[in-house]
Parts: sequence; C-alpha cells; structure tokens
Amino acid sequence: MLIALTTISTFWACSDEDPWSPYQSKATLSHNTKGWDEKSITLKTSGDVRFTWEAIIVEGYDWASFSSSSEQIATTGKVGNNATIYFDINDTTASRTATVYIKFSDGYNTTLSFTQLGKSENTTYDRAWGEQPAHTSAANLVHKTYYTTLSNGKFVRNYSICYDTEKLVSRWVAYPLHSVYTDGRGYPGGGRTDAWAFDDAITEYYNGGYQIVEYEYTDPVIPQDKQQNIVSGAYGTGDSRGHMLPSASRYSTWMTNAQTFYATNMMPQNYSFNGGVWASVENKTRNNICSDTLYVVVGTLFENARTFTARGRTITRPTHCYKLLLRTRSGNTKKSISEITDPNEIKAIGFLFANESNAVSYQKAVVSIKEVEERSGFTFYQNLNPAVAESVKNQKNINDWNF
Repeated sequence: MLIALTTISTFWACSDEDPWSPYQSKATLSHNTKGWDEKSITLKTSGDVRFTWEAIIVEGYDWASFSSSSEQIATTGKVGNNATIYFDINDTTASRTATVYIKFSDGYNTTLSFTQLGKSENTTYDRAWGEQPAHTSAANLVHKTYYTTLSNGKFVRNYSICYDTEKLVSRWVAYPLHSVYTDGRGYPGGGRTDAWAFDDAITEYYNGGYQIVEYEYTDPVIPQDKQQNIVSGAYGTGDSRGHMLPSASRYSTWMTNAQTFYATNMMPQNYSFNGGVWASVENKTRNNICSDTLYVVVGTLFENARTFTARGRTITRPTHCYKLLLRTRSGNTKKSISEITDPNEIKAIGFLFANESNAVSYQKAVVSIKEVEERSGFTFYQNLNPAVAESVKNQKNINDWNF
C-alpha cells in the first residue's frame, strides 16, 4: 500500500482581534518502546480543544491499526481526545517500527514513531554489540537490555545488565560510550536527573525534581521485591548508591539519564572509594570517546562477600569493582569490532579495585580483561574475532589511553 502525504506548512498570524492561539497543539505517544508481547499504545493529544486532528499510520500499517478488529490506518478526533493503536505480539526476533503522521486544524503537524521489540531466546540480548559479554545461564541471573531515544531522535540500546536476583546487584553492566549519549542538550532540568527508581519507571521533570509517571514493564520483568529499595535514600551502611553505568555518561535526554538511576544499575560502594578514585576513572574513561564507539563493561566480584539489610531487602555487598574498556586504536575505522582481524587495530584495558576506602590508585589497579575473566567467570567482548580475542584481552598498557 502506498500513501502520499502533503506536508502542512501553514503559518498563523496572530492579532489582538484573533483569540485563537497558534501552534498550541501537541501530540505524543505514551511510550517509545513496547515489548514483543504487548498489544497497544496510546496516541495522546493536547492543546486548544476548539481544534481537531487527523492521524495516519505511514509506516508499520501492515501490523498496526487504529482498530482492534480491522485494518484502519487513519482516524480523526478533537484536541484533547486520545486514540489507541493496536497490534499483535511480535513473534519474530527482529524489532519493528511504526510511524504516525498527525496534523491539527491549527496548522501544526508532526511525525511520531514507536518500536515494538522482537522476541528472542534471550530477550533482545543476543545481538552483535561490541560491549556484550557472553550469555551466562543460571537461575538467579537475568539478562536485560534497556532502550532509549537520543536527542537526535535515534532509538538505540542504552545499556545491558546481568542482574543477580539473589544478591540484588548486577554482576555486570555493559554499555556503548559515544558523544551521542553524553551530549547534554535536549531536555529541561540539566544533565543529572537524580530520578531514583525501580527499573522500568517512566519519569519526568517536575518542579525542580522528578516524578514517576508510570512503569512501562519490559521483558524480562524483574520484580521490585528483587531489587534494591534505593528510591528514598542510600543503604544506611556508609556505602553510596554507586552507579555502574555513570549518570554523566548518559546526558542526551531525560529518560536516557533517568534509566541510569534504576536500582538494577546500583551497587553498594564505599563512600570514599565511590567519590574518589572510582569517580576519577569514570571521568577519565570519557576522555577516550572517539568517532568509533568505546565499549565499556562495569562489574562486581563477590569474594567472601557479606550481606546487609536495607529497607527490608537483603543485599550482598561487592568486595571488588572493575571497569573494562575496548575500542579501535585509531578511533575512526568505521568498523564493527567483529570485523577486525588485526589485533593491533584494537586496544583494551581493565581496572580492578577493592571496594574499600583505601583503594589503590588507578595506575596500580590496571589489569587485563583476561585477568578479570579468570576471577569473574564471565567471558567479555564475545563479538571479538576469535583470531584476535586472546591477544586483545591480554593487553593492559595504560600509555595507550588518555588517562
């Protein structure tokens, strides 16, 4: 089916005699992302109720409709009225995107898109992303990926976790690092949201702070009673709510940053360590952003670890924290990691610290990725070409990096 659209470019002239306020209309979707087994989304309108609107599905009309019982690609309404877009579950492994064009009788028009995730064995985990560790099968480990829309309008992964439902701490958090994620323009409230919440919370800027609007649960759902209850404060043990993916590495949009405040991204971290050498490594890591992507894994070790209880949750405190970095050496190859067959084109390094106030300097904390693999039991950067993986994972030359 082909659909032709004419872009509306009407401009209103406002005078004292014209009480009609131009361009007050607004259209939004209730979510940017829906799970593979979800079946509807809401198109919301607001503005002057004297106006009307027309909407048409211009992409995805083969699976999305304004009717639950028929193929209806267009609908109309008055400003203030909403519409529901219906669709079936997505049994394929590929995500799919629908786009809606909406124009208002006051001359305003816009295009909105949402993505329905695909179903896969590991719930969108098993993808060729450079930062991804190998999947680990264990009843207490949940692999999950969070998605976001950047300030440039691009829908992307934000970060992935391997979450331990027994320890209530992620064993690792893996994320891409690039300027498109750190650019702080694009939303009110500044760079840091402080939107502390359980995972899957949708928050918004409100009166100098934030409020939780709703929860958009995504598969696999991690029950809130299996998460740290850090919404109203820290642990009461002298430990900080330590970000695994740092807030400052995700300034592109409100929700991109707010997702870093999910409980699943937090580790109990010694206060002095969190604000000292660990913060220094986080800042210096961002000095290594390049045109190619910098791939980062942050993780925890539990060697003779102790537990504590905070707000009714028993949490295991990590004994060690590590950060792994990998990127192309030139930073501008325009190649994916899996394509590279020369180990000299890639550089890698790791840092491993005891989670204590007397943590060593970052220079003394340097380790290879291979060393962390041996202590953690995880396999990192699974998408490296096997011909170069061993050589790359044994690198640990800090002089290769801007630290």
